[in-house]
Amino acid sequence: MTAETPRAQRLGRLEQVFIDSPIYFVTACTSNRRKILARTSVHQAFIEFATNGPKYGAWVGKYVLMPDHVHAFVALDDERTTLATWMKSLKNTLSKTFRARQDFIAALAENIF
Repeated sequence: MTAETPRAQRLGRLEQVFIDSPIYFVTACTSNRRKILARTSVHQAFIEFATNGPKYGAWVGKYVLMPDHVHAFVALDDERTTLATWMKSLKNTLSKTFRARQDFIAALAENIF
């Protein structure tokens, strides 16, 4: 994006959800849609993150990991975590994966989403 072309407004979350224990359909894109997620190390980190989720009140269902974005169904225990906290943890997990690789991706890890 350049200064001349403003970024399209993102869809917002609902202010209120009227059901208990909703299942969210989450989409997260890499910064500037960089194709950095289609790597075995990233997939393994995502699987480990999802597997450990129930300890923290988050359950990941079906997901699709694409080169520049991820789609996932996520259920949360709203007494233990929030969607914002879950996303922050996911970004942190994937950033650590990039930094651990010590290659050209490490330079991109600062702002992957």
